[in-house]
Amino acid sequence: MSASLTIATSGMNASALRLEASASNVANARTDGPVPQTPPNRPLPRSDDPRSVYQPVDVVQVSTGSGTAARMTERLPAYELRYQPDAPFADASGMVAAPNVDYAREIAEQVASVAAFKANAKVFSAASEMARTVIDMKT
Repeated sequence: MSASLTIATSGMNASALRLEASASNVANARTDGPVPQTPPNRPLPRSDDPRSVYQPVDVVQVSTGSGTAARMTERLPAYELRYQPDAPFADASGMVAAPNVDYAREIAEQVASVAAFKANAKVFSAASEMARTVIDMKT
């Protein structure tokens, strides 16, 4: 595969992962839970407890020699405290843990992810068309 196709493909994959992470954050933004023992500036341990607070994620994207590499990572701080004394899992002071998700940030991330995907798809299309033209010229 040509370098431009490889680069465009890695960009599309990274954009899809960014969109997936943001969609997960939005879908779970209201998943409050009991205040964990873990401080907010540390990743939350995995839990099978359905009452646990959602751990938001971000995507770390780095340039490689042949495009970009992306991976999900835990967002820190993971949660913020909210006063919700009527919640069944509120602590003695009425506090619950709420995921650190900002809807405006997530919308901006989703718009940027879609735009990056479209741009990489155009690069992929142009590179494919150029390769097709070269092949046609040789035949």
